[in-house]
Amino acid sequence: MPELLAIITGERGQREIVRPLAAVGVPCRVLDWEDLTRQPGSPHWRFLRELWPLIRAHRGATVFTDMNSAFLAAILLVAKAHGCRVLLRLRGDPFAETRGQLAFHWQQREWLPLARVAVAWLLDARLFVFVHHFVPVSEWIVRRLGIAARSSIVRIPVPLENFPPAPPRDTPPLRLLAVTNFNFPQKVAALGRFLADYGDFLAAQGFRVTVAGAGLSLETFRQRYAASAEFPGFVRDVAALYREHDVFIHFSDLDAFPYVVLEAQASALPVIVNRDCGMLEQVEPDRTGLIVDLPDRTAVEAQLLRLRDHVAARTALGAAARQYVAETYSLAAIGAALQRVLAR
Repeated sequence: MPELLAIITGERGQREIVRPLAAVGVPCRVLDWEDLTRQPGSPHWRFLRELWPLIRAHRGATVFTDMNSAFLAAILLVAKAHGCRVLLRLRGDPFAETRGQLAFHWQQREWLPLARVAVAWLLDARLFVFVHHFVPVSEWIVRRLGIAARSSIVRIPVPLENFPPAPPRDTPPLRLLAVTNFNFPQKVAALGRFLADYGDFLAAQGFRVTVAGAGLSLETFRQRYAASAEFPGFVRDVAALYREHDVFIHFSDLDAFPYVVLEAQASALPVIVNRDCGMLEQVEPDRTGLIVDLPDRTAVEAQLLRLRDHVAARTALGAAARQYVAETYSLAAIGAALQRVLAR
């Protein structure tokens, strides 16, 4: 197997590339953008200054990255000059995400962020032609981008020990939790429709809803739905947040394989998702979670009331979900899957 260079964006790249491979004995030489931002001076200049000698010293290596836009352009240029192949980790549909951010920044008249996103919009479609192989997290991404011939799906590892199970409670109110990324307005649109359509029902039936997360559209979302949910913003101890709630909900129009769903399952929380995105690949209906059609109000309300009134049902769903994560998403299991991709 050729030498492996991991050029990554910080914790996500460490979690999804470096640590899983280390768990199966595959070493990586790492250039981490997050490390560069903690050093004095311009991280962009330092990135370029370190990228060239790293790849030049390892001609013919495999470069595994999760970076896009101008960063990916630099990586591809230097890699091509030194006979390296480039594997790109995909966590979502970057083009749809970029469209949403372009619309948001335009509405807010935020010109500098708009320019940065526009650069990504212009570059990525052209750069993806030169990527040797894609490593997306879900079949949903493969279908949307049409990359079946150049892709291998590898999921996301979840260290089970980081998410102790939430103890079941049988006292009201039933506490619903959503954790989302407000940087992508389309990702939270379905959650907004849920709060708008079901807010009165939730209040009348004694449900409490918490929506955690940060990002561009948080304040707009908070002002619009303040009567239906609590918004603590960014929460550092997310494992404790899961233990404080009874059911996890994730409704999105643009999520490929959200890590927060796996975290909630690892915490033995029953999860409820909509069927529009990649969450279908994370949930086995009525065993590791529930899948709902949000417009079907009768069915959605019935599922919520069932979870409120039957502790045993919540406990069974949560226990099966945690077992599913333990068997499928360990560092070693994901590392072995990455190793098979690299061996090709």
